[in-house]
Amino acid sequence: MMKLIQVEWLKLRRFCLLFPALAALFLLTMVGGLWYFNYREGVGGVFSIFAVQYFFLSITLMLSITILASVTASTEHEAKGWKLLNALPAAKRNIIIAKFIVVFLLVAFEVLLIIAGTAVMWKLASNETIPWDFMFQQPFYCLLAAGGFIAVQVWLSTAFSNQSISIGFGIAGSISSLFLARSNMEMMHVFPWAYPSLASPLIPDHKQWVVAGVVTGVLFLLAGVRHFTRIEW
Repeated sequence: MMKLIQVEWLKLRRFCLLFPALAALFLLTMVGGLWYFNYREGVGGVFSIFAVQYFFLSITLMLSITILASVTASTEHEAKGWKLLNALPAAKRNIIIAKFIVVFLLVAFEVLLIIAGTAVMWKLASNETIPWDFMFQQPFYCLLAAGGFIAVQVWLSTAFSNQSISIGFGIAGSISSLFLARSNMEMMHVFPWAYPSLASPLIPDHKQWVVAGVVTGVLFLLAGVRHFTRIEW
C-alpha cells in the first residue's frame, strides 16, 4: 500500500499540489472580504468569521475533491495505463484505496492552509485569544464528513474514462450540498452530500454527521473497490 501511495505521489502533476493552495487562498479571500465589508461591525464581531466560513467551506472542499479525484485518475485513462498498473504485484483493490488516500491527504493539506490563513486573519482583526479548537474542528469535521463524497468521486473517476461524468456529478453534488443541508425537510439531510455542511460546530448535533460521513466513506469505498476489481481493462 505504501509503495502504491508513493507511485501516486510520483505521478501527481504540479497542479495537484498547487490547486489546494489556490483553493484555500480563494476561500480565505472570499471569507475575509465578506467579513470585513459586511459582518465585522455586527454583534458577532471577529467570531462571525466562522459563520461566513461556514457558508463556503463545504462547497470549496467538495469542488477540490471533485477536481483532484479526476486528475489522479486521468493519468491512467489518458496513457491507457490501467493494464500496466494492474500488472503490478499488488492487489487491485489497493490501487483505488491508494487513490482515495492521496485525494484525502491533498484535501487535508488544503484544510491546514485554511486553518493557518484563518488564524492570520484572526490575529490581524482582533487581540482576542484564537479559539483553536473551533478553528480546527470546523474544517476537519467538514473533511471527515465528506468521506462518502471522496469515495464516490474516486470511484467515478476511475470507472469512467470520460472525466466530464465524474466532474459533472461532483459539481452537482457540491452545489446541492448548500441546499440539502439548509432544507427544512429533515429527510434531505440523509443524503451524503449534505453531511459536510451539517458537520460544522455551528450546527446542533454536528458530530453525528461526521460519523455518518466516515461510515458512508467506508461503505462507498468498499463498493468502489468491488466494482473496480471486476473491471476488465
